[in-house]
Amino acid sequence: MSAVTVHNKPIWRAAWRRMARRPFQYILFVLGVAIGVAMMVSIDLASGSASRAFELSTSAITGQTTHRLVADSTGLDEVVYTDLRTELGFSPAAPVVEGYVQSPELGEQPLRLIGMDLFAEPPFRSYFGNTGGGDIGDLVAFLAEPNTLLLTEGLAQATGVALGDTITLDYAGQEVPFRIVGLLQPGDEVNQRALSGVLFTDIANAQPLLGLNGRLSYIDLIVNDDADLARIEAFLPEGVRLETASARSNAVQQMTAAFELNLTALSLLALVVGMFLIYNTVSFSVVQRRPLFGILR
Repeated sequence: MSAVTVHNKPIWRAAWRRMARRPFQYILFVLGVAIGVAMMVSIDLASGSASRAFELSTSAITGQTTHRLVADSTGLDEVVYTDLRTELGFSPAAPVVEGYVQSPELGEQPLRLIGMDLFAEPPFRSYFGNTGGGDIGDLVAFLAEPNTLLLTEGLAQATGVALGDTITLDYAGQEVPFRIVGLLQPGDEVNQRALSGVLFTDIANAQPLLGLNGRLSYIDLIVNDDADLARIEAFLPEGVRLETASARSNAVQQMTAAFELNLTALSLLALVVGMFLIYNTVSFSVVQRRPLFGILR
């Protein structure tokens, strides 16, 4: 009994003939499927990269901090820091003011502006010892001149700005010129990536720009002794609370989780839209070929 041989040549000829007659339809078919897949993949990649960048930035800013003094949304009175250092005699402690700004020269992207006391920073964050140019005059200008800032060398290269350039920082419509007096060169790639969206200035420059005159966003502490911890807790005025770095990390993780939830919802929407594009593209192609399918049967 001889085997039955099935020839697919008529099917291939019909397919190629139709493709030759309507090439743009096939191009649109491929594009429709590709766009549908790309939408789903791009949202998933954006979710992962955004979450990772957020975690790296928070870790780099936290540094060696073990505890943090915080208050409500209006921040702490800077007298708390003064009393902590003079009356309680506690060290290391670092005052910080922070907010988000934009700059036309830096691509109008949201940037984290951190105002700090350079003399209090070394125990917490080591990258302030590495500034481009190799000239201590950079740090002297940072401390002595008004409206000066530091940024990473990677951010400067990416946006085309250089040491000595003046850029404009925009906070809630208030525009203030700042001069770049130093380029940070973090020692490892993780910190380089984490600090790529961060600007540093003296705390006295950040307070008026961010509307926090006489206020601090928080005070970083390094506390390794239970006795010191008890002294600080007894010293705290009303409305000021002491948080551990782990508690802060948990809060950041909750914020990250909420952010990821929003991106997941967006990715599901992209999935529905992508499936709709693919379904309609394939259905349109099949409907147009019904007469051909009938003949081939």
